[in-house]
Amino acid sequence: MKRHLTMAIIAAIMIAVFAVSFVSCAKEDTTASEGTGLKTIVPGVLTVGSDCTWPPMEYIEGDKIVGFDVDLTQAIADKLGLKLDYQNAAWDGLFPALIAHKYDMAISSITITDDRKKEMDFSDPYYQTDQAATVKVESGIDSADKLNGKKAGVQIGTTGEIAAKEIEGLEVKTYDDILLAFEDLKAGRVDTVIADSYVGFSYAKNNETLEVGFVITTDEQLGIAFAKDTPELLAAVNSALKSIKGDGTYDKIYAKWFGEE
Repeated sequence: MKRHLTMAIIAAIMIAVFAVSFVSCAKEDTTASEGTGLKTIVPGVLTVGSDCTWPPMEYIEGDKIVGFDVDLTQAIADKLGLKLDYQNAAWDGLFPALIAHKYDMAISSITITDDRKKEMDFSDPYYQTDQAATVKVESGIDSADKLNGKKAGVQIGTTGEIAAKEIEGLEVKTYDDILLAFEDLKAGRVDTVIADSYVGFSYAKNNETLEVGFVITTDEQLGIAFAKDTPELLAAVNSALKSIKGDGTYDKIYAKWFGEE
């Protein structure tokens, strides 16, 4: 009887030790699955929202999303030890979805403005741009005063819309998708499209009937947007950006998409 009792006690101790070890291992596995420990919507994954209609920053080529912002975001995810889930989204719903935590962050050629900073936080600037008026070749439109009495296409809710509305005598037509604005320009339904300068030059480069008539100097800074209650992720991304700029990765990505460092 005593022997049986002793064996029972030993068995109970072994079971307890096994249980503690199992819990400890499970805890280690959970921690490992979270990668760097950063809190993201999906553990170990950086979920990013972007309106992929702005070449060469973000656009769809075949069945892939490509562009400067895409490569930059991949480099950031690599620095953070996270997988990247880069999702195409409509521009007009991008910020509400970010604030509602559908995305960890949004990168979509977003100009940092005081109004936007009231609703979202922004990373350190990663790119500077102006606005460009893209026109049909031989239109003769090479300055803002020549747009008096003309019609411009812009994407709604962008700094291009703001710049266009400041031009005297210019009728402004808004679009949900900048691609539609450029289609109307080629078809002659608008006289110009006003958008970020790199977008205008990209479309002009790839369409022999288009050219950039003139540039509107705005000195805009592009940034990555975050919901206001994710300061740890924002700080980590800023750190990754600094590292990418310091080790030459940024210059390589820039040269790939713009032809020079």
